[in-house]
Amino acid sequence: MPNRLIPTTKIPKSLWNNKLKKLKLPELLLQPWLHIISRESLEALAKERAPKGFEGGVSKIDTDRHLAWRYTGSCARVLLSILAPNKELSTIADTYASIFSGGKVLLIDIPSGSGAAAISVLSALYELRKHNVLPRLPLEIFVLSGEISDFARGYNDEQLAHLIPLLEEQAIWVKSESLYWDVTCKLSTADLTKRAILIGDEYPNKLLLLSNFSGFLEHSGKWKEAQQQIENIFLHSRDINSYALWLEPQRKTVPRFIQRLVGFFNKAFGALFGNDSSDTSSTIHAYGTAQSKCQHPLKDYAFDVRLTVVRFELPVSKKS
Repeated sequence: MPNRLIPTTKIPKSLWNNKLKKLKLPELLLQPWLHIISRESLEALAKERAPKGFEGGVSKIDTDRHLAWRYTGSCARVLLSILAPNKELSTIADTYASIFSGGKVLLIDIPSGSGAAAISVLSALYELRKHNVLPRLPLEIFVLSGEISDFARGYNDEQLAHLIPLLEEQAIWVKSESLYWDVTCKLSTADLTKRAILIGDEYPNKLLLLSNFSGFLEHSGKWKEAQQQIENIFLHSRDINSYALWLEPQRKTVPRFIQRLVGFFNKAFGALFGNDSSDTSSTIHAYGTAQSKCQHPLKDYAFDVRLTVVRFELPVSKKS
């Protein structure tokens, strides 16, 4: 296959143990998480195994449990999509590398939760630049987060505030803003898309990052209510260099959800590619799965990381 923008042989040991085939969460990512875990007296909880089926909620207790039990797994899935160390998702890895090579980028993180997706991206970029895997060109990123839980948004903002001054060491300048966002609510979605449009005028490269969402949309039966809002966000995230990445764990229900998602996308945007709703070849530029191990930061244990990811291109106008 063509040479990758992030060669697997050059992935630093701070992110990947090639001998053991195991991911490592970077120190820059762990510092603010460990601080919150300690302050909120969640260390013992974080060492426990999460109950099967737990997905969190909007209350503080559910947010804290998610931060303790699920945050590191969410981070590891994002890291796996960025690095693709086992080469299953090289096209996805190249998407990150090309978008964040330099210039101005709007990163829309929804639902952001406590910040796992955006913080994983920023921490990985820091490490890849620090070890000369990616060029240290000036890079300006605006992180626009949307999340329904006030408590999760607070943790997200706190962790980003910790990272932002440190990222400047690698010529990465970050601004951030977090908004209340309920995917079933037209008003909060309108607020989010309005901000994305205004910010996007200055940040022409865009990555819409959606993660760990299928459980809420499918298991809670919210897809029908959410569909129009998701379509609006996709519509207003389009630009010359714009992509959407949807990341999910590998669950039995996820392939069916992805199939539904692809059908929805083609029906809404197929005309931009000059294809009908049954043709996915132009709109879906990458889809796949990957798995690995990741070292747990608080115990001598490597947990399983199983990722499903699909990439959508979001062009400005119809392709000829």
